[in-house]
Amino acid sequence: MLNRRSFLKTSGALAAGSLLPSMGVGSVLMQIAKFKYPPVGLQTYTVPFLVGGIRPGANIDVKAGLKKIADIGVKELETIGGLDGKFHSFLPKEFSKIVADLGMKWISHHSLGIMGTSSNAMLSKMKTLNTNLEGVIADCVEGGIGYLVCASSTVGTTEEIKKTTEMFVRAGDACKKAGIQFAYHNHQSEFSPVDGISAYEYIMKQTDKDLVKMELDLAWTTAAGKDPVEMFKEYPGRFPLWHVKDLDKETKKPVPVGKGIVDFKHAFENSKLSGLKHFFIEQDGAKTIEEPGSSVTYLNENVL
Repeated sequence: MLNRRSFLKTSGALAAGSLLPSMGVGSVLMQIAKFKYPPVGLQTYTVPFLVGGIRPGANIDVKAGLKKIADIGVKELETIGGLDGKFHSFLPKEFSKIVADLGMKWISHHSLGIMGTSSNAMLSKMKTLNTNLEGVIADCVEGGIGYLVCASSTVGTTEEIKKTTEMFVRAGDACKKAGIQFAYHNHQSEFSPVDGISAYEYIMKQTDKDLVKMELDLAWTTAAGKDPVEMFKEYPGRFPLWHVKDLDKETKKPVPVGKGIVDFKHAFENSKLSGLKHFFIEQDGAKTIEEPGSSVTYLNENVL
């Protein structure tokens, strides 16, 4: 396929006039448009030391942190949390403007689903899909983002899987009415069988493919022994969002993209089949901005 490197070679040849007679400028431009990948995105959970994660941003200069993210080449953002209706300490419209002023777009937001019997004090202040679906959606609409994603929900038992799926059905309907898209982000556990069927398979089969999309985490999917491309073939067009994450071969902990076990080229070469619209680098536990920065560099030089 025509990727970034082959395009550069092709454009160089065109400049020399060697391909113009046989291919034509229009044909080449059509190929470029056909295989263009989305801009590089980042899940802000990767850099809580810059933007405060889902915790109150005491002594954190959020604007300066977001600028550092923009400076490494990130063009799109996905947020997480939403304490007291705020995103990294700002109201939705305020946060959206800050992001836009830095030349980025706020695309998606992560919210929690059913969290069991957790008594976490911070969670009690957070709007979740289970406790305040309308409020979460209203905040997303106010911020002008297009995707609301369930970051996590309990799926350890058959009953939990059913309740989570029912919540997804409600969320999918409500999001459609509000003019945004609902999706679900997976971890590794969703692929483990529970009473003969995995949570992931159950959710895929019991929800509308247009109302409940998937944000496929390439790392956790790979760790579960699944081939993302085979999933694209089984459920074409259902994965408009990806988490681009890598895992260390030995420890299986998140590392910068390109330093672990995930075959990103294989996934991106089949991204059209998946329905990819946006992807977000995520590295749990990153300590410096240089770590996601190296992921951006790797993707630009080797994949995109």
